[in-house]
Amino acid sequence: MFPILTRDDVFRIETQRLWLRWPRIEDACSMAAWAGRPEVATMTSTFEVGISESAVAARLVLQRASNATGQALGFTIVAQGADAQAIGLIGVSLKADGTLELGYHLDPASWNRGLMTEAVRGLAVQVFDLTAACKIVASTRPDNHGSIKVLAKAGFKSTGGGEHESPVYGRYMVRHFALPRARPSPLLQAQKRFGATEPTLAHDLVGLV
Repeated sequence: MFPILTRDDVFRIETQRLWLRWPRIEDACSMAAWAGRPEVATMTSTFEVGISESAVAARLVLQRASNATGQALGFTIVAQGADAQAIGLIGVSLKADGTLELGYHLDPASWNRGLMTEAVRGLAVQVFDLTAACKIVASTRPDNHGSIKVLAKAGFKSTGGGEHESPVYGRYMVRHFALPRARPSPLLQAQKRFGATEPTLAHDLVGLV
């Protein structure tokens, strides 16, 4: 699903205040300091409270490998002008039904500034431009009011709820959201115009949700 241009670590997405860039191993130091905090980790599916720097680094290695093969599109979020300081993670993964699922989390020191909404919007634009995905979906705990607000501001609509099975936190209820495609992909239109084949479908995104 993700084309060749995304499979090199020079690929990045620029928003008004942020860069979304490939993860680097050195991101693990700052990331472990906030990703394992209870208010962050317990709102994810796979990040443990108190997750170690080495465990974060291992996830980043896998994420880079998945990006390089076109099996994922995942980024570290950094503020423009502070490229060395990781303040968040964001990415999309392919579900069994062919839709793309969004996952993200942000350093609490950067909450309440609209940064995650900005990152979600920036990533969604690129996903729809670069792939044939018909929609992007996301799920969040009903009590994760910050995440629900982010999704609503980014244009996602509630589609109901259900159960989720987490390898870390067990079974719990989630709310589902979806953002439908608004226009055809300009990249795929150009590929078809010149007789190129469409990109192959991606597989699971590692370690972002």
